[in-house]
Amino acid sequence: MKNASVIKTGFLYGLIAAALLASPIPASSDEGFDSHPMRFEHLSLNDGLSQTNILSILQDARGQMWFGTENGLNSFDGYEFRTYYRERGNAESLSSDFVFDVAEDSSGNLWIATNGGGLAYRDAKSGSFSSYRHDAEDASSVGSNVVRRVLVDVDGSVWAGTRNGGLSRLDVDSGKFSHYRFTSETGPDNIYSLMQDESGNIWAGGDHGLSHIDRNSGEITTFNIGPHSVRAVFEDSNGQVWAGTLGSGLHRFDAETATFTAFTSDETSSASISGNEVTAIFEDSGGRFWVGTTSGLNLMNRNAGEFVSYLRDDSDVSTLADNSITVIYEDRGGVLWVGTKTHGISKWNSRTWAYGFEPGTEMSTRPDTQPVVTSFVEDLQGRLWVGTFGDGVNAIDREDDRVTHYRHDPADDKSISDDRVMSLMRDGSGAIWIGTMTRGIDRLDPVSGSIERFRFNADDPNSLGANGIMTMYEDSQGKVWVGTFGGGISLFNAESHSFERFVNDPESDSSLSSNRVTSFVEDKSGRIWVGTDAGGLNLLNSETGDFVRFSHDPNDASTLADDTVYSLNVDDSGTVWVGTRGGGLNRVLGDATRPDTIRFESVTVADGLANNVVYGVQVDSEGLLWLSTNYGISRYNPQTGTFSNLHHSDGLQSEEFNFGAHYRSDSGELFFGGTNGYNAFAPRDIKLSAAAPAIMLTAFHNMSDPTKSGLPEDEGEGIDLGHKDDNIVFEFAAADYAAPSMNQFAYKLEGFDKDWIMLGNERRVTYTDLDAGNYLLRVKAANSAGVWNETGFAMPVRVAAAPWATWWAYLAYAALAVQGGLFLWLAHRRKVQREEEYSHRLEKEVEARTEQLSDRNQQLRLLNQALQESSLSDPLTGLRNRRFVFEEVTRDLDVARRRIDDQQQGLDQKDAVDLIFMMIDLDNFKPINDTYGHAAGDEMLLQVRDVLLQTCRRSDFVIRWGGDEFLVIAKQARQAESEALAERIRRTVAETNFALGDGQIVRTTCSIGFAAYPLFKAQLDESSLDQIIALSDNLMYEAKRKRNAWAGMFNPNEASTSFEVEDGELEPTSLLFRAKRAGKLLTHNPDSDEGPEQRVASRRV
Repeated sequence: MKNASVIKTGFLYGLIAAALLASPIPASSDEGFDSHPMRFEHLSLNDGLSQTNILSILQDARGQMWFGTENGLNSFDGYEFRTYYRERGNAESLSSDFVFDVAEDSSGNLWIATNGGGLAYRDAKSGSFSSYRHDAEDASSVGSNVVRRVLVDVDGSVWAGTRNGGLSRLDVDSGKFSHYRFTSETGPDNIYSLMQDESGNIWAGGDHGLSHIDRNSGEITTFNIGPHSVRAVFEDSNGQVWAGTLGSGLHRFDAETATFTAFTSDETSSASISGNEVTAIFEDSGGRFWVGTTSGLNLMNRNAGEFVSYLRDDSDVSTLADNSITVIYEDRGGVLWVGTKTHGISKWNSRTWAYGFEPGTEMSTRPDTQPVVTSFVEDLQGRLWVGTFGDGVNAIDREDDRVTHYRHDPADDKSISDDRVMSLMRDGSGAIWIGTMTRGIDRLDPVSGSIERFRFNADDPNSLGANGIMTMYEDSQGKVWVGTFGGGISLFNAESHSFERFVNDPESDSSLSSNRVTSFVEDKSGRIWVGTDAGGLNLLNSETGDFVRFSHDPNDASTLADDTVYSLNVDDSGTVWVGTRGGGLNRVLGDATRPDTIRFESVTVADGLANNVVYGVQVDSEGLLWLSTNYGISRYNPQTGTFSNLHHSDGLQSEEFNFGAHYRSDSGELFFGGTNGYNAFAPRDIKLSAAAPAIMLTAFHNMSDPTKSGLPEDEGEGIDLGHKDDNIVFEFAAADYAAPSMNQFAYKLEGFDKDWIMLGNERRVTYTDLDAGNYLLRVKAANSAGVWNETGFAMPVRVAAAPWATWWAYLAYAALAVQGGLFLWLAHRRKVQREEEYSHRLEKEVEARTEQLSDRNQQLRLLNQALQESSLSDPLTGLRNRRFVFEEVTRDLDVARRRIDDQQQGLDQKDAVDLIFMMIDLDNFKPINDTYGHAAGDEMLLQVRDVLLQTCRRSDFVIRWGGDEFLVIAKQARQAESEALAERIRRTVAETNFALGDGQIVRTTCSIGFAAYPLFKAQLDESSLDQIIALSDNLMYEAKRKRNAWAGMFNPNEASTSFEVEDGELEPTSLLFRAKRAGKLLTHNPDSDEGPEQRVASRRV
């Protein structure tokens, strides 16, 4: 292949230091040595750190982290820093702000090495500080006030390495120090490093070299490593002692020969240590051996004597914050903390390497590019092929880390067709199929390098359906299915090397639903399922060539959750799984041989899925599903329905993955790719963290009395609250620092809460108004890997009773009750005696009172009658109101119904009457009200009342309906009398001068609508009181169009008005339209002398 270039990745094997070649390398924990890029998170001043030169790191027994700096001692709970400083005038404060080192004893107390403040001590219960200082006149005091290192040995003794004072050992019980001096030819007696080995012996490194102190005899043996001071000493898990020097590199001690082997920096070898100034040495719980220098962090392969260096890259914020390393430490959750000289803390989650992150830059032929991974396949030789968008295909030999690049070269017709690779597949013969974005398919023989090309030809119906390839799949019969963008499905014929096409036919529901095909899978019955972009899911009947379509119905939860299908897979049980865009993961239920039984069950974010956009679905050997999404990777257990989610902080290449970039190799290894490279891991090798996080109470706030806030000295003793402490807040943290923001919490206050309450990521809980009693606050937490500390944290909370609710208060209440009972008994005796004396007098008083009650009852009856009358009247006009209509007039409706009913049965009705409901509205009342004021308006309403009372008969009801509306209910038997009454009211109102006071005279008109009851004589129940009043109101609005007019209706087909109605004037919706159409819309003529029958005839329109 002319276009294939080869590069070497991993270690570049160079020269090894002569001293290393001269001695054998002992067995170590590095047999399976592995390294990957490290991605750090950083903590600095912006996060609350007091200063950026980190001199020491410790995790205490509670799980809290401590950091010594040049400006204060910092504690950190994963969320917030708290800094302890020297406070002038406070004897219980830290003795110096400059903290070199921190150690913890078995009681949880801290021992602190300071610059100028001697050896400081922090009491675990009280949180107060004290210090041991050098006294020149006291030989039993610490050797110097400048303490560089502190060590608490297994016997509880405290060792202090000092500047110019050698090594001091404190007997804690007596408070006295003993001293160790070291012969030195290179400078003063300065101690920079301390370590206790497995045998209990003490090792001290300084300017003099490295010294060994026998724990039993106290004998000192000093080893001179060279001209440079020893700044770090460490014993690894194999019992091997290592020393780091400030200038001559790393040294491994050979106990048998008492000699050292040096590992120094070599500019000609990238496998050598990054610098010769070694400041920190550490072995983590995974057996990885770390060496910190002033020139970077190093991971050492102790078997090969080689190093992988990790350095700061200004263009990548996930690299080390600073190359000058000061301290290395691992917490109990497996997080590696790296202190730096000038940029604070860099922390690395060791669990991230379990998911095999490989950055895209490792594959790129250009150092300035970051290829986007789109696809994977493994060839028969075991090489991994990685397709990228823009950087072609990379074939990686994972045994020797060689990468072969396949790129498009316009000048080379034997190169691949397009660097934008969308899909990769290996067929049964071992050939690699490369599906491109715009140039069809290249079928490459990985052995010979020859390429066969397949492209779309508009003149050849047997050519590829389109040049945009989305997916490729080989079924159990060896058939290759190609999903194209816009060209549907192309089925490859291996004999003719041609294609059969399946495309969407808008006229046929049995054709492919969409020509954009995204995925294929073959189920256990041999049927092919086809996923599409926006066309849902298809099931192919291979015998007929027909497709059954499955699409999303928002009204049916049992349908496909989204019409864009990104991925398909079948597990060992035969279940078909569907990854969708926005609809989460879907499980196919039913029998593929009976498509009408197919239903779908969706699993979404609400069930624990990381994100509802599922790009890839892969099934591991245990039947667990691994899903790449738009927000991390989810591991799903179909049996339990539980999820475990992975994110960038767990070592993923990015939170976002790519469509098509998922693959399971023949060995079961899984691959998922995205914009920053890919992750490769074998699920069977994943060992999820079993370390449950410790839980800390980080704050207690008494909102009712802030002076009572603060952590208790002894959490086991708990917290005591008074009866007024009715608002309390607890804050807590989980001591897992991999991804604190993803730690989960649950709490329960036993004695108050019945069940555990899930808090999610929240870590604060508030209680108010707790009753007096004893409670137990319990908190449990899970780390970002989902491992719960079920035992959790527990602390008693006691709430004191109010003084009036204590036992002695109740005793006092009992005494008072006895006294009260005695008093009542004596009073009762006196009462009995008085009863006989007063009996006669009481009888007379009862008689007199009975008379008074009789009189008062009569008064009450009269008042009730007046109140009843008032409730039926309008307060302004004194007229009847609406309530009167609905309570009293209903009886008149019943009379009318009985009259009509009797009339229909042929009974005499000469004395019966109908009801007329007449609604009256003043035409220009609002301008009068606005102009002359509400008092004048009220006066006018009173005068309108008088006009109506004078115009109507005494048997008519005149009612103020509301505002400027009045209702007249007249008992009339003849239609003409109703018209005459309406006309009388209209004319009288129009002719009346209304006096408003102050000489103001106004005139107005009114509009009237009336309706007879019953309107339907044949069907008495058709009209209710509400309906007949509403009809009158609507007729009034018909009249109001003319103003100073009236309109009435006697039955649905007959009406009367005071005004002429022209042809075409009425809308079909008008109440008068029906009467006019029937020829019974009558115009009233008040001046006609004809009799009623003749007058009616003359008024027909």
